[in-house]
Amino acid sequence: MASLMMVPCQHQLLKKLQRHCITKAASNSIRSQKTSSFSFRSNANVPLHELPGASFDQYMDDKHRVLRAVFANDKGTTKQLNEEEWRIKMPPIQCIFFSVMPTADVRLTFKSNGEDYPPEIPHHITKVLELHFKKWELQGLNTFYKDPYHIKIDVRGSIYPERKGKNSWLKNQMEMKITFAASAATAFIPENVLHDTIELIFKTVWNETKQEFHGRLLEDYNRFKRNKYKNNPV
Repeated sequence: MASLMMVPCQHQLLKKLQRHCITKAASNSIRSQKTSSFSFRSNANVPLHELPGASFDQYMDDKHRVLRAVFANDKGTTKQLNEEEWRIKMPPIQCIFFSVMPTADVRLTFKSNGEDYPPEIPHHITKVLELHFKKWELQGLNTFYKDPYHIKIDVRGSIYPERKGKNSWLKNQMEMKITFAASAATAFIPENVLHDTIELIFKTVWNETKQEFHGRLLEDYNRFKRNKYKNNPV
């Protein structure tokens, strides 16, 4: 997985680095402390094949099972911190002048019946799983960002079933916000190259995490359905 993450970084950013860093213009890119930020949203709809007596709502009622399905499979890469929080070690990413090994604490909160839903989720949705990725540790960026205040990351999302007639989907809405200040160690890197590199790193991390998250949830939900019908055949 790490090798796959390395390819887009190299192809998309190497040309920019060559254009800017070898010229005199690169020396003019040295800048004082300047804050940059970006954000992006990710929306996904995955077909959800529910069965009578084994709905996704019923599956989500056992929140400890959901937590185990998402995180407990990776021995050595996840650690449960408390009832709702886990520490996740993500796959390393190699990208030109960065080699990053991200770790984040993620908090999962279950909500239902429209109570305290995020504003973008309709109140008719029966159950919602909220995620908040926080307290990021970015090993490999320490050389460039020794001060943790140089870079701030906030990732929030919601996963929930949505139904229309006989069809249902597992919906995933995520938003990532990143703010960073150039440090003395990154002064030689043109600002647009640095911005594109950091943005690409975290988009890649999130896309990989999201796919694994969906895969594990649906795989365990399918086991839940099979067990329901095994114990209570129609």
